[in-house]
Amino acid sequence: MQVNVLISTYIHKSAIKKAEQSIEQKYNDVATINDAHRPTFHATPKVNWMNDPNGLIYYNHAYHLFYQHNPFSTEWGNIHWAHMKSDNLITWNDLPIALAPSEDYDRDGCFSGSAIEHEGKLYLFYTSNIFTSPQGLPDDLLQQQCLAISEDGGITFEKYARNPIISSPPVDIGDNNHFRDPKVWKNNDTWYMVLGTKKNQRGKVLLYKSTNLVDWQYVSVLVESDGSMGHMFECPDIFSLGDVDVLLVSPEGIVDYPISGYYVGKLNYETGQFIHGEFKLLDYGQHFYAPQTFLDHKGRRIMIGWMPMKGKQLNKSWSGCMTFPRELSLNENQLLLIKPASELHELRDTSMSTGQIQLDNEDKWLYHGNSIELQLTVNLAYLSAQQFGIRFFSSDEEEAIIGYDKANQQLYIDLSSIKASPYNKKYINLSDIEYSALKLQLILDRSTIELFINDGQYVFSGLVFPQEKSLDISLFATNGTATIEQLNLYSLKQ
Repeated sequence: MQVNVLISTYIHKSAIKKAEQSIEQKYNDVATINDAHRPTFHATPKVNWMNDPNGLIYYNHAYHLFYQHNPFSTEWGNIHWAHMKSDNLITWNDLPIALAPSEDYDRDGCFSGSAIEHEGKLYLFYTSNIFTSPQGLPDDLLQQQCLAISEDGGITFEKYARNPIISSPPVDIGDNNHFRDPKVWKNNDTWYMVLGTKKNQRGKVLLYKSTNLVDWQYVSVLVESDGSMGHMFECPDIFSLGDVDVLLVSPEGIVDYPISGYYVGKLNYETGQFIHGEFKLLDYGQHFYAPQTFLDHKGRRIMIGWMPMKGKQLNKSWSGCMTFPRELSLNENQLLLIKPASELHELRDTSMSTGQIQLDNEDKWLYHGNSIELQLTVNLAYLSAQQFGIRFFSSDEEEAIIGYDKANQQLYIDLSSIKASPYNKKYINLSDIEYSALKLQLILDRSTIELFINDGQYVFSGLVFPQEKSLDISLFATNGTATIEQLNLYSLKQ
């Protein structure tokens, strides 16, 4: 057994070394640091493909972010676990790749999962993937749950000798070709895991439990698609806020894919039942998927999501980034409030604040730049304009628009004039909440758009690639007046 472990460790280290050599070679071959679209304070790969955040944890006095990564291409494939850490949720430093496909059971990818600390060691739970046909068709997979452990503070990881730790779901409950994304946590003296799966083209989230982190017992189905919620529930995550539990899922196979959302309810650990309300969206943008949360040392529930892009089509050396970390809370109506982490304040550089601004069927120029935070509050009681809003990433050739349509009580994001954007207008209906003022907080980081509406009741995330000269930011009102009660604009350090 010891000889086999040594051989496995050697093969894994060799696979990691090959991946890291590929990254360094490409990084040295491209002017990636001069890419005008590359975000500066969002976690972004040095080069190549990035998807789901994995293993989010505060460990050894630092924030750790693992993520799905292809070290060899800007397209999906050859999935490894890359690794970053940060002291402040802003500056992310690369660490050695944590997991590489190296065993028979994970030869076609180390898919998403989570991290926990146990007895000072860092445990990674991940899904191993095997393509069961030469073509690697969408359903020709074998997915199992595996474990890797670090004893050196999270730098190197050794795969558990008896992987996989869960080989398949109960045959009448789920399919082992779509059985992935373990999220592990502890309640009292028992460890629990949620997993995504499917059966009869309906997504499910399964609950497991363990006393030792390696022997797992199936408990129950927590949620299941009714047929309208897609054929697969990916990236489940469950956590407590106060005396209620929140379950995140990312459903595959729905018209508006990609979306991610949540259920608020209560998990009965004795029966395995999760009594919950209706599914609600986490984000209304086109570029938000597979979020994961963790509890930090300050007691905050922090969420990070993936912002996907097609780097190869855009002729980029990198593909995808993460959202800025977001703090979660619940309001009195059990609606998640999602706000940028307070560390955003550390990025603020120069600032501009104004008192009341009256817009009367006009445009008002504000600033020239693409790395900013803009906060404004509009009094709706005195609004006569049919529309008002913000123009940004703007020039004489293109612009992005965030606008409010008074008649329909809708906020819209219009990217239709940005040539490198595949999206047109996206609408967010605000008629289901009572408000006398509209608060907008817009964060731009070269190509990222993150909009927080009414103190985080609604969020929009997007990636867009304007021309380098498209840097103007302005306000507008059409066919009437709009009163902005307060405006703060901060340039953000790059």
